[in-house]
Amino acid sequence: MNLAEILVYTDIRQLHQIAGHYGCECNLNSKNELITTLLGSLRLRQTIQAEVERLTPEEVHFLLLLFLDKRSTFTLEDLLAKAGLALGGSAEKSNEQPRKVIASALRRGWLFPVKGAQSGEFQAPIDLREPYVRVWLESRRGDNTESLPEPKAYRDEGTAACDDIYLFLQFLEKAPIPLTTDGGMYKRYQLQLLRLFHIKEEPISKEKWRFGYGLHFDQYPDRFSLLYDFCFYQGWIEELTGQVSITGRGGEWLVGSYSDETYHDLIRFWMRLYKRAIPNLPMLVQLIPLMAGSSWITQCELREILQPFIKPFYYDDSISILHNRILKMMVHLGLLKVAQVDNEWCYAATYACRSWMREFNGFAETTILLK
Repeated sequence: MNLAEILVYTDIRQLHQIAGHYGCECNLNSKNELITTLLGSLRLRQTIQAEVERLTPEEVHFLLLLFLDKRSTFTLEDLLAKAGLALGGSAEKSNEQPRKVIASALRRGWLFPVKGAQSGEFQAPIDLREPYVRVWLESRRGDNTESLPEPKAYRDEGTAACDDIYLFLQFLEKAPIPLTTDGGMYKRYQLQLLRLFHIKEEPISKEKWRFGYGLHFDQYPDRFSLLYDFCFYQGWIEELTGQVSITGRGGEWLVGSYSDETYHDLIRFWMRLYKRAIPNLPMLVQLIPLMAGSSWITQCELREILQPFIKPFYYDDSISILHNRILKMMVHLGLLKVAQVDNEWCYAATYACRSWMREFNGFAETTILLK
């Protein structure tokens, strides 16, 4: 619901709290006057800009987690989880600090109890989400708004990931592949398979310490590990008696016609798979194309703004996670295209990313927020 609709049903005590927070001058005994005044104030760019400027880093983090979530309603548990993540997971077991963050959001008019719903359900006004995110992004980029020149060449992998899933299943259809005692395919089979793919990778060296990004991340290179785990999750392949083979369900998918649903399922699977190691991944996946706008953005600028939201994960530091686990995988999934401009890696959102973003968070045209 939009702010105007929500305010009509809001308890007058919360209206008083919001008016007090923003210093609104009106007749506090008249609900109609309160609503009119708040509508005229809360949606003003000057109000939003002033509010963003005085937010703490933790409040900014909560704001982004809240306003980049497309759900129309949130339970108290949802909000406590977001507040705990924004506080860096250091909140006490009593939930006192997360509850203070939620109370602050209620005073600011970011959250409202849902009328007629079960106790503990809240909603965020739809028409406040995009303006707040846009103002915060503009404040972080500052004067860095000059568009990069269009690169002479770039790489856009499109739906190559789905095409290579098809090739993988075709490869298995010819004969099952034996597995080592560690549960991975022998290197010679990996080499045969990886050479068939549209996007080339090399088998990993056994000396590398790899875990946390999928069932077979310790056996295969990043991209193929994701494709393998996705096929396993979908029930298209199975591991029995020391070999991996295609299932009847996988054979049915092979003869079926391609649909965007498989592509979107793969993106959703990647986000679920990597979210344990990168709790802020859904938020970051949306911020990156928003930051790029309709142009290109450098890896350096992305790192400067996003690194505070990324925590190290065992052997992966925050920079490695951004470069290898997020940006590189978004390129592999066709959400970003990549190029080099003046020896600097740069990224831009793809058409597929725009479609995905509209579905994911409902923003009307997310890729032109910072044109």
